[in-house]
Amino acid sequence: MTQPRRRVAHVTLLSLLTLALAFAHGAALPAPARAEACPGSGGALACPYASAAIVGQRAESILRFPEAVALDTSGNVYVADQLSYVVQKFSAAGTYLGEWGSYGGGHSQFGPIGGLATDAAGNVYVVDSAHNRIEKFTSSGAFLTAWGHTGSGLGQFKFGSSQNYTQPPGGGIVVAGEYVYVADSGNNRIERFNLSGGEPLQWGSRGSGPGQMNYPRGVAANAGEVLVADDDNHRIERFSPSGEYQAAVGSYGAGPGQFGFPYGVALDAGGNVYVADDINHRIVKLDPGLGFVSEWGGFGSAPGQLAFPRALASDPAGDTYVADTANDRIEVFSPGGAYLRTIGLSARASTAFVAPRGLAVDPTGRLLVADTDNNRIESFAQGGGAFLGAWSRTGGHKSGFAEPGGIAIDPRGSVYVADTGAARLVRLWGEGTYLSELGGPAALGGAQFSGAGSVAVSVASGNLYVADTGHNRVLVYSSTGSLLARVGAGGGNGASGSSPGAFNHPAAVAVAPSGYVYVADTSNNRVVKLRPDGSLVGQFGVIGSGEGRLHSPTGVAVDAGGRVYVVDNFNNRVEVFDESGHYLAKWGLRGVGLGYLSQPTGIAVGCEGSVFVADTNNNRIERFDPASPAGVGCLPAGAWPPPLDVAPVLHVSLLRRTGILARRGLSLMVSCERGCRVLVTATLSPRSQRRPVALVAAARPLGATLTGHVRLRVGSAALHRLRRALGRRGAMLARVRIVAVGPTGRRTVLTRTYSVAR
Repeated sequence: MTQPRRRVAHVTLLSLLTLALAFAHGAALPAPARAEACPGSGGALACPYASAAIVGQRAESILRFPEAVALDTSGNVYVADQLSYVVQKFSAAGTYLGEWGSYGGGHSQFGPIGGLATDAAGNVYVVDSAHNRIEKFTSSGAFLTAWGHTGSGLGQFKFGSSQNYTQPPGGGIVVAGEYVYVADSGNNRIERFNLSGGEPLQWGSRGSGPGQMNYPRGVAANAGEVLVADDDNHRIERFSPSGEYQAAVGSYGAGPGQFGFPYGVALDAGGNVYVADDINHRIVKLDPGLGFVSEWGGFGSAPGQLAFPRALASDPAGDTYVADTANDRIEVFSPGGAYLRTIGLSARASTAFVAPRGLAVDPTGRLLVADTDNNRIESFAQGGGAFLGAWSRTGGHKSGFAEPGGIAIDPRGSVYVADTGAARLVRLWGEGTYLSELGGPAALGGAQFSGAGSVAVSVASGNLYVADTGHNRVLVYSSTGSLLARVGAGGGNGASGSSPGAFNHPAAVAVAPSGYVYVADTSNNRVVKLRPDGSLVGQFGVIGSGEGRLHSPTGVAVDAGGRVYVVDNFNNRVEVFDESGHYLAKWGLRGVGLGYLSQPTGIAVGCEGSVFVADTNNNRIERFDPASPAGVGCLPAGAWPPPLDVAPVLHVSLLRRTGILARRGLSLMVSCERGCRVLVTATLSPRSQRRPVALVAAARPLGATLTGHVRLRVGSAALHRLRRALGRRGAMLARVRIVAVGPTGRRTVLTRTYSVAR
């Protein structure tokens, strides 16, 4: 293999295209999309990569915890969710029509969106909960105006916002006639504006009395009334358009006239009221006098069922469009509650991500992605190609992942996942089999974790390096899980600091081929270089946006040539340094196109030298193919991991307990977790007879986790003897013995006895 160059090459546009074609052909990758502008690099001639491609979808009909829905007079449906930072437009039938917006605080940018509304002209109003403002757009997404900022004065808002999907944003909005009504959740009031955000009026205060509110969320209105979903008071309140209190209905519970945190409220043309009853997982219909009419839904994910509905809109005919939040979809119901159709695609489907943070590439080039808010690890063929599968089940003190973050690959066969929400490090075999854990509530391995979001493996020693972010330290473990060192201020006792050898919320760690360890010291805006034993070598980077400066670095990776790639999170870019910390190159700007990034978090270098970036707030992965790649070379697909040297794990079930003699055989379903060869033998005997009859043995290979049908036949002579011995009796005992041989030659012997009948 040619020794890779250690400098970033400045290449011509012609050579960029040539390299892109060579990568696609030689490595059998999917054809990459060319990066024409190489945003953020300083120009095409300075571009450090030859081509780029995207894995996953930013939105394009995918929903991530929808919190807002609105209809226009043409029947179009507008949807916004908590974690995509876009407004998506659909036809009433559910056809995707387009989208606008991205993460940020500028025009046409948002944080989590708490509400949507439309006016008679088709303009769209968006509650940008993160920035406590209202943004107004045309129906095609052209920005018109914005108003509001954080505060409790007239015209100001406190919506409450979070990128944690368990903490939904506040703020509801509706337009009726010439007025915009906004539920100012944190200030426990309703504010009314004209269609441009002027002439503000307010009413309400914190409390549970008539006209008071406790975190109002949804709001609905027509020419004669304003209805408020008074969430924490579990009721619906009615006001006049100028704020005079008129009536209320509701108390906590699940019966008629009761609610469990009502989030959304809507009105149809006849004055009927529809309520998104959140923790009761239902829609409640009230008549114009607020009397109970009916309810529908119920917890579940089947068509017509709901999971934490949080917003809804009604068309003039009374069809309701419900933000079925935890199911990542919009469901449409008739006025009587009959399920009609679903709009949008769930981000829980394969190849979609919600806030991906961790990345790794195994020795065959397979890409592993920590799909953080979906609590799973997704895998893709070499270079981020075809979807291969997902891991969501584990062992240890939890049965599944909880906000998984960083991933590390040991070429010997193990995969390590920083399971951040469970405060542990999970060790899996490379095909997904759970092996062990460190940390957790029992502090296995000698230390507890706090927000530990990254892990790295030394190829040479097998030692593990964990960025224990909340404790401001790096932990060093042996390959057997023994704690070797705590690195940080005060001997790694949890104290933060900015002096050499101290950390302040270190977010990521990587091990170079040389054995040196690089730590993204996030709140100190620098990268720290350590020796393999954890002792300090040096550091580089200071806060800023110029070349070689960093602002909240959150990811670090090292290629085979020693180049250090740093995810510069706040600056929405990747910077490249040599192994001594000298600046080489950069790329990336905030945005949504190819080569643009939005609060990127993780980074990994593939065996072929490609660089993968977790473009977290764009909910996707971007792959960059360097102009001068430095990879270690990839193994053929399927050549890694090596077989796990443990005894086979068998699962056996009997298909039928009756009709054994009529079918002249015993049918079993057998599976082997990691693949094996099995030999199955069995005997049948009447319960009153000691002399059993042997069945014909069956042998077959079983693929990993695949269930196989094994049939043991009863020979003619054996069948005759059994019938004679049974007489009129029908009860028998079937004794089954299975010998399984795993890929490494280890054996498992399993015996089962079943009661069966003729």
